[in-house]
Amino acid sequence: MGRSTWVVGLGIAAVLVGGAVSASAAPTAPSGPAAAIGGVLRYDIAFRPFGENYVDVGTPGPGVGDMLVFQDRILDHGRHVGVQGGTCTVTELLAEGHFQTHCVGTVSLPAGQIAFQGLVTDAPEKHMAVVGGTGRYRDAGGDLTVLEHGDDTGTLTVRLTGHSGR
Repeated sequence: MGRSTWVVGLGIAAVLVGGAVSASAAPTAPSGPAAAIGGVLRYDIAFRPFGENYVDVGTPGPGVGDMLVFQDRILDHGRHVGVQGGTCTVTELLAEGHFQTHCVGTVSLPAGQIAFQGLVTDAPEKHMAVVGGTGRYRDAGGDLTVLEHGDDTGTLTVRLTGHSGR
């Protein structure tokens, strides 16, 4: 939850979305399917191109109610291990071409899914709440951060609390 990245608007950076290639960053332990709830998951994100995700509603151009629909690849050391998908809806146009959105999304990994949501701006760093999960991440809470690198790649960090339901 990103693009990407993230968010919405023509020519505006996306929340949780972007391009197709990611630089690998090592996950912090624990990571991947073996990660225990209460740990930190860190992955790279390859954002889908912004132009494929923007939904301009109402008056043409950026405005309240416009949406970004994202589906981005999640990578672990360059290997595709999952996806994140969701929507961000513009809730406010801010000064100097900036904006605020409400994002709802899910990170899907081999061990289960992690749901997230939050109110974010078009700044490169987005902080959202983990609001639940499935599989290994059942009963999860915590927070999720997307950091956009500005080159259609980013980093996803999920700090989990709760228990795994095992």
